Amino acid sequence: MSSKISEARKCANTNRASIENNRIGNIDMNIVAKSDLNFHGNALVPVSNITGTWLTSSDLAKALEYSNSRAVTMLYNKYADEFTSGMTQVLEVSTTGNYRKRVRVFSLRGAHLIAMFARTPVAKEFRRWVLDILDREVIQSPIATRLSDDDIVSFCYLQIWMEKAQRVSKEIYPAIRQLGSEFSGIMYDLGNESRFVTKPTRDILMREIQNLDMGKVKSRNAEGMLRHFKDTKELH
Repeated sequence: MSSKISEARKCANTNRASIENNRIGNIDMNIVAKSDLNFHGNALVPVSNITGTWLTSSDLAKALEYSNSRAVTMLYNKYADEFTSGMTQVLEVSTTGNYRKRVRVFSLRGAHLIAMFARTPVAKEFRRWVLDILDREVIQSPIATRLSDDDIVSFCYLQIWMEKAQRVSKEIYPAIRQLGSEFSGIMYDLGNESRFVTKPTRDILMREIQNLDMGKVKSRNAEGMLRHFKDTKELH
């Protein structure tokens, strides 16, 4: 099976796994990871001593062009139930003078979700930038786990339902916006911007299903689903 699909699966679960190993963080903020993360001239410095790329609220505020980190904190507090432990956590950090304070940090997935709720002029571009960074991490990841033929079929089912959600969201977005719903922004992103994720995953799956051994696939409806998958075009 493809290492790319496996890497995507690993990337999606890396943050959750790393949190279990770093549940209580004691991070020295004077020691930071080297990074080339730069958005609109703002250098974003990942927190060190934790697996994956994690950014502070201050860095997110700077990238999203908020005046201070309180704006990011308010967004998180408003939508806290939508964040998982793999998206955000609070660390105890050392500052100048060896003082210690608690700081909320966000993984790249968490940063993307914050940006989905943000309404600053650069929020949309920042979301795309974060997705590009995530894609790069998948490509550079040295660890891959072999997926079974059934795993590939399951991903195809997931892709189909995600594309259905995209089409429905794109159709009903104008009505949701006219109603002034607080979910209109999310509906727009699901209908329009999620394709930046689903298009590359569809390309990968289209390649992988050519190598499936249907005799080993347990799903009874897999053949019909795969024919439908091949015939369906991604949302533009």
